[in-house]
Order: sequence, then C-alpha cells, then structure tokens
Amino acid sequence: MSKEYVPPALTAESKLDGEVVASASGGLYLFNGEGKKFETKVKAGTMHVAKLKGFKTIMSIWNQAIPGTPLMKLEIQHSLNIIKAPADQAIQWNLNYGGKLTLWSFKFEDSKEMDECVRKMRIAMWERERKEDFIELKQEDQTAVADTEDMEYDTEDEEDEDEIYEMRERYHSDYRKKEAATPSKNSYVEVGKANNRSFVVRGSEIGVFKNDNKSHGGLGYVSKISEVRDTKGNLFSPEKAFLHDRDRKMILLPQGERQKALLMDLETEKVVEEWRGPEDFLIKDLIPGRKYQQMTAEQLVAGVNKNTVFRLDPRINGKNKIADHRIYKSNYKFGCITANDTGHLAVGSEKGEIRLYSEASKIAKCAFPGLGDLIKGIDTTADGKWVLGTCKNYLLLYCVVKPNGKTGFETRMLKDEKPIPFKLQLSPSDIMRYGIEEVDFTVARFDLGEDEEQMISTSTGQFVIVWSFSAIKKKGVKARYEYRIKKMDCAIVGEQFQYNSAKMVVGYEDDVVVQTMEKAKAKPRREKYLYK
Repeated sequence: MSKEYVPPALTAESKLDGEVVASASGGLYLFNGEGKKFETKVKAGTMHVAKLKGFKTIMSIWNQAIPGTPLMKLEIQHSLNIIKAPADQAIQWNLNYGGKLTLWSFKFEDSKEMDECVRKMRIAMWERERKEDFIELKQEDQTAVADTEDMEYDTEDEEDEDEIYEMRERYHSDYRKKEAATPSKNSYVEVGKANNRSFVVRGSEIGVFKNDNKSHGGLGYVSKISEVRDTKGNLFSPEKAFLHDRDRKMILLPQGERQKALLMDLETEKVVEEWRGPEDFLIKDLIPGRKYQQMTAEQLVAGVNKNTVFRLDPRINGKNKIADHRIYKSNYKFGCITANDTGHLAVGSEKGEIRLYSEASKIAKCAFPGLGDLIKGIDTTADGKWVLGTCKNYLLLYCVVKPNGKTGFETRMLKDEKPIPFKLQLSPSDIMRYGIEEVDFTVARFDLGEDEEQMISTSTGQFVIVWSFSAIKKKGVKARYEYRIKKMDCAIVGEQFQYNSAKMVVGYEDDVVVQTMEKAKAKPRREKYLYK
C-alpha cells in the first residue's frame, strides 16, 4: 500500500465523526457483460472503510492520481450483495448506476488488506442492522459474524463433479380457467403430506388442488373454500395455514397481532375450534409440534411470541391451551419457529439471532448471533443436524453437529464448537445477468421426504432458486454457488416441495404451477473473471 498517500477527504469524513477502520490499495473495475470481463476504471486506487455515527459505515474509493474527490462512496449494507472473490483477490458488488444494474469489483494488491477490509464490512453490516456495538458480542459470536469461511479451490475440485438439480418441465393448473378473477391475490402455499392435496390461500378463500393429476400435468384444481370464517362467523384472511391431524384439518393464523389460532375441519370446510393462551397472550408464529407431525394424529403444536417459546395442547379443557412454555424477561423479539423430527425447536428472531431448544419450557441450548438481519423464516432437517434461516438478501445455513455426534438441540456447544454459518446468496454476476433489482427471498425450505434432504428452495420476485444441499454437505462453502435459477411467469408468493418427490408447488399471485426437478452432474461452478 502507498503509505504516503492520504486523501484530503479523510478530513471531511472526520468532521462527520468518522473513523477509518481499514484501508487498501488496488484497482476499481466495472463488468462489461458483452465482453464478459472486468474493465479498468482506476488502476491505482485506494479503498477506505470509514465508520461514522449512528452505526453507519461507508466504503469510499479514490483515484490516487487525482486526489480530492472520491470516485465512489457507498454505505455498506447487505443489499449491495458484497462478496469476497479470493481467486481474484477481489471483492464484487452490485450497484444501480444511472438506472442500470451494474457489477463492480475492487482488486486488492495485498490479500491481508483485502481480508481486513472484508472483515470490517461484515462488522459494519451487523452493526447497521442491530444498532449495537460489535465489541459487546462474545468472542465466539464475533468470530461467527466477522471471520471468513472463504476457501480457495484446489485442482482436485476441477474434476470432481457435483450433484445439482436442474429445473425441467413446468405444469400449469387449470385454476384460471375455472375461477373468475378476484381482487384478492394468492398469499400462501401449503402442500399435503398424508394425502395428495395442495392448498393456496387467497384472501378469505382457500383453493384446493390435487397433486399428480395426469390430465393437467401435475396439478388439478378441485374446489375452493369460498369463505373462511371464525367460530363467531366473522370473515377473515389467513396469514399462515398448515395441515394437521393426518391432513384432515388445517390450522389458520389470522393476520396482524393475534391472540388465537383457528382449527378448520377440511371435510366440513368450517372453523370448529379456537386455540388461545392466557389473557392478552399473543401468537407470533405456530407450527406442528415436530416435523411431519401432520401425517399423524398427534395434537401438540409449538409457537413463539416476542419473548415466549410455548406449546399448545388442544385437548386441555378451557380456553387456555398452553401445555408448557418459558417467558423471558428480555425481549428477544422471537419471530419464527420450526421443529425437527423429534420435536426439538429452532427459533429465529427479528434481531437476526437463532436459538436451539430441546423443549419449549427450557432455556436455549445454543444461541447464534446471525449477521444482523431479521430472520424471516426458519427450517431444519428432519434429523436436526442442519438449521436454515432466511434473511431478505441471503440464507444462513448452520451445521449444528458437535464432535461427539450430538446436536446443538441436545447439548450445549462449547466456545470452539459453535459453527460459522454458510452465507448463501446469489452471485452479483447473476443478479446483474437476470436483472434482479431487489433480492427479497421467500422463506427457504429443505425438500421433504423419507430420505435425507438434497435441495434448498427459495424465490425472489419472478425467480425460483434451488441450491444443491448435497453439494454443500460435501464441499461446504466451496459449493455456495451450486444453485440453479429460473425465471417464472410472474411474481412468486411461495413454494413448497411435495413429499417424497422432486416436484415443487409454486404459488403465483394469480396462479399455481408445479415445477419439476431432475438430479444431474455438473462441474463445480467457478466465479472467476478476466480483469483488463
């Protein structure tokens, strides 16, 4: 690095109570899609990562030959899709530049300077979302947030093919033909596991579809539950719905702040019960008591509100159905919950944290800090070895198996046992290639069935994305770009795999389709570019 060069603008940044926490020398490049290469904008440049007031950090890039004005000055945040490209000794990011989505890169002269800049950027993104000082975190949690899992590929990887999952045929239902257009839009998809039905929530209606309907290529429209009403006859629109009691019943969560869950008998298409906690007890999220429980007659369901983990038992007499729970004095801002096949619970929070519980009434066995962003949804493999959190711009994947074979659901993890998450995100080049102006992932899920999970699905806008979970399990972070992306007909509201199937049901705002997957072999994807 050129130690003599000090950009004059550092003085201006100091007036904003800024502190330069990392600096590096290198070149600034802009990607040319037609030439498929990065073209030089500034060959001799300087990057500064400067921390300002209010948990705001900026990245500024300067031309060493023309001091005085920064070439680029950006607030560091996850929406820039910043990635580290170790093979090129560079970072890359997206920027909407003059109304056009672009791909930029800064190529570092020194790898240690690159590592330090990237580390400070990760800290900055965590502080921006949490509005807290990074130094207040425990040391092991600091490692999970800021330290890198990036790895170089070796020559053996070039010949070692990965299992990937190609998206093949797509089959439309006959929904549009049989139902007149309504002002309401589809909002939620739930796929049966004990029977061959799928359900799509549309305002105060629920569409019913038959899976594997040969005459319609995979999904046939059966009927609709035309009016969803509570036990008092009030019409309402469910925010979430999941099947219960061998898929013969459905549990519905009303929109907004809610103090009840509603049980619908699918044979009569009527809400027959209300489930509540004590007075003024809110229900933020609710799930089956264990994974695949809806295929059985088991009754317990698990849930969270902002500071409580609980289970409801509908067999309890009286209005209060709480079976067991734990209320925390601190407001952890719990937001979502999932369960593995033995009923252990994983809970995500609005603060970006993930906690693992052996039981609802006990304190968490493990807590992971996340990367600062709200956890929109959470899933776990049936065996509880992997936990998947969904954030707006990326997914967090944790392997929670300890060296002794136990999981973080069962026993506490020591400081050196806590996992660093795999951050799964779209590559900046794909974001530019497909013209994805904003990434906003739907809740990501593993595929479903009796065998080990092989895929992870999510969507953003009109695009379905499927990661090869089998490749990630085999190669770790090296397989972070082993996904397939496909543009669908219109905006997607959600998707779920069918049970024991390589098909997924994809809900559009005004339609529902089946997307087939096919296992294939492919050489590992390489995000390596030519710099000119």
